[in-house]
Order: sequence, then C-alpha cells, then structure tokens
Amino acid sequence: MDRLKDTLKKDLVSSILAGIFLASTTPFLGVIARRYFSASPLHISLISVASGVGQLFTFYWGYIIRSRKDKLKMYVIPNIIARGVFLFTPIIYSIGSFLFIIFLYQIISCMATPAYVEVVKAMYPDMLRGRIMGLVKMVNNLVVIAVTPLSGQAISSIGFRWVFFVSGIAGIISSLIFSRIKIRETHRENTVPISIKTILTIPFLDKRFGTYLSVFFMYGLGNWLSNPIYPIILVDKLQASTLQVGYISTITSILSAIFYIYWGRYIDKRDPVRVLFLVFSLDFMIPLGYLLSSIKPTLIFVFISAGISGIVNAGVDLAVMNTILMLAPKEEIASYMALHSTFVGIRGIIGPFLGASLYPVIGPVGIFSINIATALLGGFLMYRFCNSLTTT
Repeated sequence: MDRLKDTLKKDLVSSILAGIFLASTTPFLGVIARRYFSASPLHISLISVASGVGQLFTFYWGYIIRSRKDKLKMYVIPNIIARGVFLFTPIIYSIGSFLFIIFLYQIISCMATPAYVEVVKAMYPDMLRGRIMGLVKMVNNLVVIAVTPLSGQAISSIGFRWVFFVSGIAGIISSLIFSRIKIRETHRENTVPISIKTILTIPFLDKRFGTYLSVFFMYGLGNWLSNPIYPIILVDKLQASTLQVGYISTITSILSAIFYIYWGRYIDKRDPVRVLFLVFSLDFMIPLGYLLSSIKPTLIFVFISAGISGIVNAGVDLAVMNTILMLAPKEEIASYMALHSTFVGIRGIIGPFLGASLYPVIGPVGIFSINIATALLGGFLMYRFCNSLTTT
C-alpha cells in the first residue's frame, strides 16, 4: 500500500508539470503557424501529420522493447529528449524550422508509447487502474484548465518562443520525477523471440484485435480529415485570438477533467470497449459545431464542440489503453499497443493530407460532413464489436 501511495504521489506531481508543458504548447501550434508564419493549409496539415508520422514508428519501438527489462527508462528518456526540443524555440523564425521542431517532438515522444502501457500495468493493480488513471488525468486537466488561458495571454504579450522554452523545462522536470517511480518490472527470460513479420500477422490471427483496429482506423480517419481545417476556421472565419483559442482548450480540459473520473470508474465497473462505443457515438458533434461555425461565424458552436471534445478525449484516452490490456496476451502488450499506434499513425498521415487536398474542392462543409458520417458509422461498428465480445 505504501508503494502504491508513493507511486501515485510521484505520478500526480509529474502529471501537474506535464500539464503545464502541454497547456503552453499543443493548443497553439496551428494558430501560431497561421498567425506568426502565414502557414498555408498544407503547412497546417503537416502539423497534424507530424503526430501520425511519430506514431508510425511506434511499431518498431514496440518490437525493440518487447524483450527489454528497463521499460521505465524506455518511456522516460524519449520524453525528456522530446520535451527538450522546445528549448530551441527562441531561435525559430521560419515556418520550416517551426515544423521541424514539431516533427522532432512528435517522432521522439511517440517512441515512449509502447513502453508506457507496460509501465502503467506494473504501476497500478487491475481492479484500481481505471479509477487511479482517471484521477491522475483529471489533475493533469485541471492544471491545463488553469494554465492554458495564461499561456494564451503570455503568447499574445511576449510571443510564443519564450513561453515554449519555459514549458519545455517544466516537461523535462516532469519526466525526471516520473523516472523516480519504483515499479516491479518483470523481465520474462522465456520470452520467445519473434520477427517483425510475425508481429504484423497479429491482427489477422487475433480476429478480435483485427476488428478493433479496423473500426478504430475508420472512425479516426474522418477526424484527421478535419484536424488541419479547424485552425483555418478559427483564424480566417472566426478571427479567434490566441486568448480565445486558450478558452476553447480550457473548455475541453474542464470536461475532460470531469469525465476522466467518470470514465475511469465506468471502465473498472463495466469494460473499456463500451466506453469507446459511447464516445464514438458522441464524436459527430465536434465537426458539426465547426460546420455550423463555418456557415454562421460564431464561437458558440466551437465552444460546444470543445466541450464534447473533452468528453470524447477522456474516454478514448482511458479506454484505448485498457482495451489493449484486455485484448493482448501479457507477453505481447507492447506489440499490440505498437500495432494500434502504427495504424493511428497511418491514418494520421493520410487524413490531414486528404483533408487539405479536398478543402479547396468541397470546402469546410464537405470535410466536416464526411467527418460526421465516419463518426456515426464508427459508433455503430464499435457497438457491434462490443456486443460480439459479450457473446463470446
């Protein structure tokens, strides 16, 4: 029990500092690119693609850490390096160098993803993991709620460069504190070595996991179509300031903070796949709000979308990891998570480029309409998958 309390304490402190880092950087990337560097739709799509490119590499990192003993280090070190990238923002004065920093951050930080799932499994017992993770995520979001408007104001006053620099320092300290968590890392000496080719066959051999990946890929592709269009609507149609963008992010964080607790308890009592069905079914309201704002320019619809986004993000964040832990054999958790992230990366590369290409042809209404359709279809298909698990 003492070890659990110590783990939770360090996790919470690390989460607070990580919240400062995230609140001061990620909500503003697209708007900064558009306003400071006159970024084109292609540049904005590249910002969205960056996370997809990073996740594409997680397949290889999952293969690497599968038999590694030091999984905590495999999570911490990439995060320190990735967050340290923001220490170079004071010398960023072109869209090219700005994009380079973003790509470096996304690619390096995604190296930690497969290890994190195994670390969390070792940190907290199964029966409490959902609720504890929900608590940690809630605290993280409360920090984001408090810091985001302040960061937006600071960026408006002194520019983004030094705000990003300070946030990078906070992010590094967060990772260093997390590295002091003591976990019982289990190294399976009898782990059977497998090839990358064998890992690639997992979705075909494990029909449940293959179905899950297919549904998640289709659902998320529509969201990635819209991602590069959101900043364009905010800046060009709504003339939103960085302070207003901060408020939008704050609304998302408030709802996330509330629903991290709710979804965490729900996962422990029911199952994570049902949470995915519920949030997938709500997701269509996010592009709908932006669609309405593109027709009748007003931030009201965007604020509503931001609230729904908070509910959905919290559910997906908790449910994905717990779904992987539920579906994957113990010795293949990292491989399953890496495959999931790789598929997310593929759609994260295809979606933004497709969205930016379609935007001049069908406009924001067309893009958001496609997103609405894929969200509704994703909810229906996840409902069927959820029912199939309960009947087998």
